Formats: sequence, structure tokens, C-alpha cells
Amino acid sequence: MKHAILAKVTNVKKQGPSCVAVQLESNEFDEETVIVSTGLDCERTRVKMPDGTIEVTCKGNPRANVGDAVPVVVESQPSK
Repeated sequence: MKHAILAKVTNVKKQGPSCVAVQLESNEFDEETVIVSTGLDCERTRVKMPDGTIEVTCKGNPRANVGDAVPVVVESQPSK
């Protein structure tokens, strides 16, 4: 089932001349949650980190700052 949550931007770092990595955290991210998309501009890739955060790589300016709330569409996997 897909639904939207708000995640907090905890880090924004430049990865190269045209790439920016944005770290997002939310209490609603867990092992079974699949990230469908985020509200960040120019989103390219999303990676779940071991600490439970999500790192989103954006090509260009994602227009995000530390402390911003970003909508994230997630899909919860049914429990078996």
C-alpha cells in the first residue's frame, strides 16, 4: 500500500560538479518500507543506509536544506 510521509533533511553534501547527496530520516523508515519517490528536485538514485536513513542523489540543485521536511512516497510490504 502506497502512502506519503514527511522526512527530515539531516545532511546535504556536494558529490561533484553537478551532483548533490541529500540524507533523509524518518521514524517511519523500516526494513519493509520501499521508497517509491521523494519530493526532491532532480532525484536520480535512492539508497537505504544501515542507520535507517535514506540517501538521495540528485543531479543539479535539489532545493533542500538541513531541517527541511520533504514528502516521501513509500510502499509498505504486507507482513507475512
